[in-house]
Amino acid sequence: MVSAAPTRALLVRQDGRTWSEPSHAAVGRRLTVGRTAASDVPVDHPLVSRDHAVLELTDQGWLLTDLASRNGTYRRGERISRVLLEGEVEVRLGDPDTGPALQLLTAAPAAPKRAAAPASVAGPGLTAGAAAGLVDGLPADGSGDRWRWGASAVFRPPTAVHSPTTVVVRIGRATDNTIVVPDLLVSRHHAELVPDGSPGGTGYLVRDLGSANGTFVDGSPVPRGGSAVLPEGGLLSVGHTRFVLRGGDLHEHVDDGRVSFEARGLEVSAPVPGRDAPKGARRVLLDGVSFSLEERSLLAVVGPSGAGKSTLLGALTGFRPAQHGEVLYDGRDLYRDYADLRHRIGLVPQDDVLHTQLTVRTALTYAAQLRFPADTSADERAARVEEVIVELGLTAQADLAVEKLSGGQRKRTSVALELLTKPSLLFLDEPTSGLDPGLDKSVMRTLRGLADDGRTVVVVTHSTANLEVCDRVLLLAPGGSVAYFGPPQGLLEHFGLPDHSDVFLALSSSPRDADGRTWKERFRPHAEEVAPPTSAVPAVQAGADGAAGAAGGAWGAPPKRQPVWKQTAVLVRRYLAVIAADRQYVGLLVGLPLALAVLARIAPTPLGLLPPPLPGPGEVQRLNTETVTLLMILVLSGALVGAAASVREVVEERPIYRRERAIGLSPVAYLASKALVLGSVVVVQSVVLVVLALVGRDLPSSGVVLPWAFPEVVLAVAVVAVASACLGLAISAAATTADQAMPLMVLLVMAQLVFTGALFPVDGRFALEQLAWLVPARWGFNMAAGTVDLPALVPGMDLVDPLWATTPGEWWLALGMTVVVAAVALVAARLLLRRAEPSRHR
Repeated sequence: MVSAAPTRALLVRQDGRTWSEPSHAAVGRRLTVGRTAASDVPVDHPLVSRDHAVLELTDQGWLLTDLASRNGTYRRGERISRVLLEGEVEVRLGDPDTGPALQLLTAAPAAPKRAAAPASVAGPGLTAGAAAGLVDGLPADGSGDRWRWGASAVFRPPTAVHSPTTVVVRIGRATDNTIVVPDLLVSRHHAELVPDGSPGGTGYLVRDLGSANGTFVDGSPVPRGGSAVLPEGGLLSVGHTRFVLRGGDLHEHVDDGRVSFEARGLEVSAPVPGRDAPKGARRVLLDGVSFSLEERSLLAVVGPSGAGKSTLLGALTGFRPAQHGEVLYDGRDLYRDYADLRHRIGLVPQDDVLHTQLTVRTALTYAAQLRFPADTSADERAARVEEVIVELGLTAQADLAVEKLSGGQRKRTSVALELLTKPSLLFLDEPTSGLDPGLDKSVMRTLRGLADDGRTVVVVTHSTANLEVCDRVLLLAPGGSVAYFGPPQGLLEHFGLPDHSDVFLALSSSPRDADGRTWKERFRPHAEEVAPPTSAVPAVQAGADGAAGAAGGAWGAPPKRQPVWKQTAVLVRRYLAVIAADRQYVGLLVGLPLALAVLARIAPTPLGLLPPPLPGPGEVQRLNTETVTLLMILVLSGALVGAAASVREVVEERPIYRRERAIGLSPVAYLASKALVLGSVVVVQSVVLVVLALVGRDLPSSGVVLPWAFPEVVLAVAVVAVASACLGLAISAAATTADQAMPLMVLLVMAQLVFTGALFPVDGRFALEQLAWLVPARWGFNMAAGTVDLPALVPGMDLVDPLWATTPGEWWLALGMTVVVAAVALVAARLLLRRAEPSRHR
C-alpha cells in the first residue's frame, strides 16, 4: 500500500510572531524550539529549556517531540513527549496553564488544481479550515490574484497585521513612526500613506519622504519625494519589508532571507564574431536554462570553459538580463521588479572589490557609510559591521590590512561587504579561483554555513573538489544548455563516469553522448524531476549587438542611496585613508616633486631671474633659451606630477567601481572625490616643486594680476598639474588595464611638451593651434611667460607667442582655458565610465 503524502505546510505562531515551512519542504526537515536565539523558533521564557523541543517532517507528517525538557511540553493540560500534528494544534511550554503557547497549523500539499482559498488565509488567527485553502503553498483570494506575487510564490504568513487608526500612516526606522521598521535600509522617516481621495478609491496614496533606498508600489519605484496609488491587494515595499493592502489592513512581511528562486527558459545569443561570419548569424550562449531552488539552498554552477557560466550569472542576478525567459525571486519577476529587489541580491565578483591597503573593519565601515542611508548613525553602522565580522569569522583579522590576509580570508571579507545589507540571494563568481585545496574547502564550508543561516547562495566555480557541501549542482554544457541539475552525488551516476574531470572532458570533446543524443537531450527525461515546467515566456527581440531590444525599455541607473555631496564626502575620506595607509605611494608623492625640483635646479639661471646689471647683447640668445627652458621644465613637471598621480586610479579600481555603481554609487561623486583629493595633492606637490626650484632666484617685482610674481608662477604650475590630473582620470577610464594606461600617460606628457609653443610656434598654424587649445601646458606656459614678461625680458627673441602678452585679460584667458580643459576631461571620464557599468536592457 502506498502511504498518503505527508502534511508538509507548517505555520508556527507564538506571541504574535510567525514562522512557516512551505508545502515543498523535504522529509527530514527539522526546526528546533528553545530559549536561545540560535533556535529556529526562539521562545525567550524562563520556563523554556535551551533545547526544549523539535519539529520534524516525517513520512506521516510534522511531528513535535519534547527533548526531555526540564519543565515539559503540554497539550490540553497533559504532559506529552511527542505529538503528530494534524490541522490546528496548541501546546504550552514549561507549564500547562501559564507556559508560553505555540499554535501549530499544518496543511497537506495541494492538488494540481484547487479552488481559491479565502483571503483570510493571510491574516492572523489562522484556522484549520483556512489552511485547507493553501494552493501550492500560496494563499489566493477569490480572483486568484495571489497577492500579485506570481504563481510560484511560497506562502509567507504575515509577520504582523496593521489596522491604521490615524489618517496619515508614516513608515520608517525611527520610533515616532506609525509603523516602525527596524531595518538599516529604511530611512528614519521613509514614507507615509493617506487614504486615496479619488472617487471610488479604496487604497492609499503613498508618498515617499525623500528616502535613501526608495519606496516601491507593485515593484515600481515611487519618485523621490513623489507619490503613487497603492490599490487594494497592492504591494508596498520599503527595505526588506513589504506590506500587502487587504481590506484596509496592511499585512507586513519581512524578507528574512528564506526565499525560493527559479529560472525559466533563459536564453541568450550574440552575433558570431569575425568578418567571414554570415550576416545576421548568432551563437547561442544560454539555451533554455531552467531550474528551481528551495529556500536556504547552496547551488554550484559548473561546466567547462565557454559553457556560459558567466552569462548565466549575469542573467540570474539581473545585471545582464536574458533576452528570453524569466527569473523568479520568491515568485516575483526579478526583471520586472528589479528596482525593488536589487538590494536583496548580493554579488561577489571574481576580482576582490576591496581597497587592500585598508583594514577589514575600516573597509567595511566605509562600505556601510555608502550603502546605508545618510541618517544612519555611526553606532548603528558599527554594530552591523561587527555583526558581519563575527558571522564571517573575521574577528581575529578585523584590524589587519586586507593585503595581509590569506586568499580565503580576503574572499570572506568580500562576502562580508555584501552581507552588510542582509541580501537574501548571494551570488559568487569563482570564489575559489587561485586558492589551494585547503582554502577551497574552507571557502565552500563558509558558503554552506551562509546558506544554512537563512539565505540562498549560488556559486559559479571551476572547482569540483567540494561539491558535496552543496544542495544542488547545475552543470552547463558548451552552448549554454543544462547537462545536469540535481544533487551532487547523482552527477557521476548520471554520466556513468568515475571522475568529474572525465565529465568535463566528455562535454568539451563532443556535443553528443555515445548514443548520439545532445547533452541537453540526455538530461531532458530527468528535467521534470528537479525543475518545474517552463511557462510560456514572451519572447524579447534581440538587437544586433546581442543585447535585448527595447521591448521592455531601459532599466535606468541605480537609485542613489545618499545625496551626491554625502557620497563625495565618504569617498574623499576613504581615498585619503587609502593613500595614508600606502606608505610606498606616499613616498612616491613626496619624492617626485623633490626629484623634479633637483632637475630644475640643474638648469642655468636665465635672464630675468638674476638681479641687474643685464648681460650684454652677446648673451641674449643663450639666456633667451635658458629662460624658456626653465619655464618649460616647471610647467612640464606640473603636467607630469598631475598625470602620474591619476593615470592608474580608475582602471585599477574598476571592479570596485562596477560593484558600488550597481548598489547606487553616483559616478559624479566618484569622479568628484578623485578630482578633489588628487587636485589637492598635486597642488601641494606643485608648491613644493616651484619653491625648491626658484628659491634664491629673483623674479620680477610684481605679477600680471597679483602684487607678487612668485604666487603667479606657482598658480601656473598648479593649474597645469590639476588639469593634467583630470586628463589622467579620463585616460584611466579609457584604459582596460593599468599597463595600457602607462604608455598613454607618456603620450600625454609628450603632447604637452610639443604643444606648449615653447619649442616652435603653434600660433596661426591650422590644426596645430586648435589642438594646442586642449593642452594644459600651453596655457600654463602662457601664464608663466606673462608673469616674467618673457618677450620684453629677452629683446630680439625669435620665438614669441601673442598669448605671452602681460595683460590681465590674456592671463585670465589662459587660466580660464585650463579650467575648461579640466572640466572637459572630467566629462569625458564620466562618459568613459559608462563602459564599466552593467548594461540593463530587457
